[in-house]
Amino acid sequence: MKPRALLLTALLTLPVLAAAQDTAPVTLPEIPPVMTPLPVSPPSVPTPPTPAMPTAPSTPAPAAVALPDVQANLFVPRTVTGKVALTFTIRSSRATPITFSVRRDNEQNCSTAPQVRVLEVGTRAVVYPLSGASPRLCAQDLETKTAAAKGNVTFTRELELAPGEYMVESWLTGFAGDLLVKVPAAPMRITVK
Repeated sequence: MKPRALLLTALLTLPVLAAAQDTAPVTLPEIPPVMTPLPVSPPSVPTPPTPAMPTAPSTPAPAAVALPDVQANLFVPRTVTGKVALTFTIRSSRATPITFSVRRDNEQNCSTAPQVRVLEVGTRAVVYPLSGASPRLCAQDLETKTAAAKGNVTFTRELELAPGEYMVESWLTGFAGDLLVKVPAAPMRITVK
């Protein structure tokens, strides 16, 4: 028999064989129900797009260091009417001059130094800087001041606060020579009328 005729015969007999199998009872094994819950896979996290160009490995930003021979004081009048004037003084006990370089801070209303955080007394609610405020883009220039050997350097700024009782925390974050430093001052309590 030719292969073509053989193939045609096989195709014609398939329906007859299929009908014969449908009439025979088929018993399948019973599968027991699952009693333990199935593991839930965590939701898939979208994969970020791969960059077109290779990038350099990221390095963590250097942490600010404390200077043991430098101290800061914040002066704010205890009771204020109108704008609050802040005077931040850094005293150096070094035998050589020290230069501080500070940049404008986008979260601090584009001020250079000192950085401040104002808390409402009794609630500890932060009233400055405002969280969720639209970010500012400030010029990234540096303000540079030098404290003489065993001398002082002063930074000033003003804040506008609603009447109330506040705690003002203050610090300077910037560079002292080639080191990234953070110089904190003790917090001050003020009353704004």
